[in-house]
Amino acid sequence: MRKLLAIVLIFTLACTSQKNGSKPILMVSIRPQKHFVEKIAGDSFHIEVIIPPGTSPATYSLLPSQMKQLAEAKAWLRIGRIGFEEAWHEKIEDGNPNLKVFNTSESADWIAALREEHGDHVHLGGIDPHLWMSPAEVKKIAEHTADALIELQPENKNVFLQNLTQFKKDIEQLDADLKSKFAGVENRTFLTFHPALTYLARDYGLEQMALEIQGKEPSPRYLSELVKQSREKNIHVVFIQKEFDRENAMQLARDIDGEVVQIDPLNEEWEEQLLTIADKIVEASK
Repeated sequence: MRKLLAIVLIFTLACTSQKNGSKPILMVSIRPQKHFVEKIAGDSFHIEVIIPPGTSPATYSLLPSQMKQLAEAKAWLRIGRIGFEEAWHEKIEDGNPNLKVFNTSESADWIAALREEHGDHVHLGGIDPHLWMSPAEVKKIAEHTADALIELQPENKNVFLQNLTQFKKDIEQLDADLKSKFAGVENRTFLTFHPALTYLARDYGLEQMALEIQGKEPSPRYLSELVKQSREKNIHVVFIQKEFDRENAMQLARDIDGEVVQIDPLNEEWEEQLLTIADKIVEASK
């Protein structure tokens, strides 16, 4: 009986492996992208996420096993300007000349700390990379994602375009739901450890105050000013991503007689997570 079960298990694993192996592999940088690609591609590709749960996209380094995955992949869909991509994209492209690389943030309306105009072009500095926190920006990402998929599998163009249309409708509904949630909020300022919600704040008329500035811990002077502003604005919640150490956030929460609340902007269930974050911001505003 055990021998029979072992044979069945081996056969099942072999079939699963063969099934996965029969699909072209697509690499994406972060988990929300997996959601975007699946919405448009359906099950046409086997999608692998480079940056695993619980790690920071700003500082992540590739594992040797992932280099092998990239060598076997058909394409890599970049999200844009996260630290990992800025540090690794040239090495990945140079080491995998057959890998097709698509930048899905080509049409992004970036939020930048510095903006310098030079004749017919503009240089941006201190760019905030968290585009996927904006439904409006994800619409653009979805369009570039569909273009990439069509280039990879032109025979499925009509399916991809139909799925894109439906996904854009879903995004529009999400946008309407978020506008409704934020409509009655009077205290529109919220406090975060890491400034991951800048685009969400821009889209819905909110103000984000962040403990961390350009990846650096706050100075005592800045922290003191943040405590002062938080008290003036009646803020009692510090939002933090699970990828970050809670110590500084907890200290700030104690200083404002508040609490630390966890959010997960890198969650694969993108629409659900945005609504959850919105609910937490609304609750914190009361």
